[in-house]
Amino acid sequence: MSKNLINKNIENRKIELEALRKKLRQYFIKNNKFNLRQLSRILDKNDAYLQQYLYRGTPKVLPEEHRYKLAATLDIDINELTPIWLQNNINNYENIIIPNIESKDIIKDRTINFSKSFLNDLNIEKKDNIYFYKIITNKNKIVTTLININIKYFVDKNLYLLKDKNIYFLADIELQQNNNEKVIVKPFQESFSTFHINKGELNIYGKALWQGYEV
Repeated sequence: MSKNLINKNIENRKIELEALRKKLRQYFIKNNKFNLRQLSRILDKNDAYLQQYLYRGTPKVLPEEHRYKLAATLDIDINELTPIWLQNNINNYENIIIPNIESKDIIKDRTINFSKSFLNDLNIEKKDNIYFYKIITNKNKIVTTLININIKYFVDKNLYLLKDKNIYFLADIELQQNNNEKVIVKPFQESFSTFHINKGELNIYGKALWQGYEV
């Protein structure tokens, strides 16, 4: 490939990236319910992260995990956050279909798609063990969580999917101080209370790998 063609491709990418950021800036102006600071925190980044991306071009391209989370939060297609040249590269890789763990509920989404490269970044050994679980919080936020159902025991302080009387619920679990046989269970939904229980009595259905929000 000639140097002139390489330079042209680089320039075209810069133009496309600026057009994408401009489109997003206009989107946020029209949809002022979205706060860049709050969205940055959802991405586990500093408060100025999206402000710098939109107005300074840093980073040049949002990482795939951030694009997935942001797309879920804004309820838009991830391609709206992805430059065309990167979409073409992604399309060359296999997409993985993730099934809904609540497969018997015909009202809810049956599947969602994730790129294989994204799941590889999560260090998942067997993709067949991955399901998604979706809930609506008390604040009317839709939360989608990827669950590894191969892990059905307490591993470390983390978010888990529990099952009680055929009802699923998410909870943060951690060891109780001075007693390694008991854990503290803090349900994700604020309407449920924290409780203490022996590890052996927990009915863990899987461990959370990733979580995205829709406002």
